[in-house]
Amino acid sequence: MQTTQMATPVLEVAHLEKVYGALGNVTRALNDVSFTVNRGEFVGIMGASGSGKSTFLNLIGGLESADGGHISVGG
Repeated sequence: MQTTQMATPVLEVAHLEKVYGALGNVTRALNDVSFTVNRGEFVGIMGASGSGKSTFLNLIGGLESADGGHISVGG
């Protein structure tokens, strides 16, 4: 029974995209990001400065809206 709980997704991200700017000056902060975090897992987010880490966290937290894709927190 514990195995079933461990495989329960608490965060699902599918094909997440975020774009800033307008035609001629577009910055793609996130492009087709997908993954799942199951109950009991620990996840770290790493990347170079300007790679989209803060944007990603703002999208998950609902502070910004995605331009594409889907986020499911807690089912």
